[in-house]
Amino acid sequence: MSARARERMREDSMTNPNARGQAAGQTRDTLRRELRSGFRRAVGLTALGTVVPGAGLTRTRSRKAGWTILVLAVLALGVGAYYVLRTGATNAALTIVSRPTLLQVLAILFVVGGILWCGSIILTAVQSRPARLDSTRTRLLAAFTTLMVFLVAGSSFKFAEYATITKTTVAQVFGTTPIKPGVGAQVAEGDDPWADQARVNILLLGSDAGADRIGIRTDSMILASIDTKSGRTALISMPRNLLNAPLSPESPLLARYPSGHFGQPNRTCSQGPGQCMLTNLYVEAETYAKSHPGSYPTGEEPGRTEIRGAVQEITGLKVDQMVVIDLKGFSQLIDAMGGLDINVKLSGYGTKLTIGGAHDASGRLYGVKGYFEPGRQHLDGWHSLWYARTRAADSDTYRQMRQRCVVQAIVNQVNPASMVTKYPEIASILKNNIYTDIPGQNLPAFVDLVERVQKSKINSVALTQAQGVQSGDPDYDLIRKLVQKGIAPPKATPKPSKTSTPTTSTTSEADAYETC
Repeated sequence: MSARARERMREDSMTNPNARGQAAGQTRDTLRRELRSGFRRAVGLTALGTVVPGAGLTRTRSRKAGWTILVLAVLALGVGAYYVLRTGATNAALTIVSRPTLLQVLAILFVVGGILWCGSIILTAVQSRPARLDSTRTRLLAAFTTLMVFLVAGSSFKFAEYATITKTTVAQVFGTTPIKPGVGAQVAEGDDPWADQARVNILLLGSDAGADRIGIRTDSMILASIDTKSGRTALISMPRNLLNAPLSPESPLLARYPSGHFGQPNRTCSQGPGQCMLTNLYVEAETYAKSHPGSYPTGEEPGRTEIRGAVQEITGLKVDQMVVIDLKGFSQLIDAMGGLDINVKLSGYGTKLTIGGAHDASGRLYGVKGYFEPGRQHLDGWHSLWYARTRAADSDTYRQMRQRCVVQAIVNQVNPASMVTKYPEIASILKNNIYTDIPGQNLPAFVDLVERVQKSKINSVALTQAQGVQSGDPDYDLIRKLVQKGIAPPKATPKPSKTSTPTTSTTSEADAYETC
């Protein structure tokens, strides 16, 4: 309403009582409309400032502060988007994750940015609020502003928390420097991080111990030998009951086993007679180190060192990196996923699979904790782990097949969105149950290597009796020949002629059992 119109209404109201009442009513209506409009504007600007930092503040008398916050937010978003587009989302994330200092800076920026953002939301609500706003709408605006502040503050501080958790997790799980000079994969600068190394050999160990135990038994030992150009991979499984494992020429255990083989000459290990299997070498090294202080360099893990050296001698391949996973952590990870749906089968011999159990010298089964009922069912972490580990009802061969089915179920059923909500719990599981000497700064290179592996073929190298390998008296020259044959590039096969007789493919009983 113009000033002239308001003055005319005032003059009319002085001379006409009815006009005075009409003018008062029109003024009240106008005021109510202005207050409703002002309230909606204040709510809208506050919401805008929540979605876009500083945007709402640009429409108030603190517009300079609003534009400053808005420009900083746009610049930060633009720089981040450019970096992701240039390097790729995966590499960008891994580059950040693998740099603890950068993660710490990000955590601080999230906190500071969150405080500034929340301050701009509050200031927007205060400065856009109409002067004569009634108490009801004032409380509504205050409640809405508080909700928006909590939303932004919660998100900012949660991101800061995740950055801090990631920093500590990466620092604890991943190595920073090689165990010894020259040990570890050689990652090159430039577009191809594997230009300087033809093969990368990664030793995967599954242990039966938690983070608080000294000395473990390596129930699962697999050497993954990867051709860095093609991604072609050979998985070489080490028999856990392999005897007379050759020790590294630098092994401190040579003082106890001068023959150069674990258990020889008398096959009496410190863990007791009959315990000189490869699976017990880790424990042997830890025991020897405790009774012979200074035998291993300071900061070196005796068990890992001995297993690395023995596998190198057994296979003839240099072990570049190691990954050690505690099986209890595997169980906890499945529980964090919410369990697994698994098609539980009978044993390879047609009987029910046992939970636990072992055979004594006479072949009698004892120590059984229960049995698996066949059929598709939902298993928690404890039962999933036992399904992957049980072998009392059949053999190691069938157990390995069940392990592959469990791993496949994990890959198929994991829900990334659900796992993100449990990130602190999962990070704790990783910190307490996984070790690797892969340097954190090399994570992008190893992700690139994994992508090459996924696009190529994976084959297994069987070190079994069928291949002539006797665990009780192994021929290590034969093992090395089998390894070399397994990692050799496949020979080109001629295309079959049109007149050739097609071959009939058959599925073995073991192959049929492995169908998950």
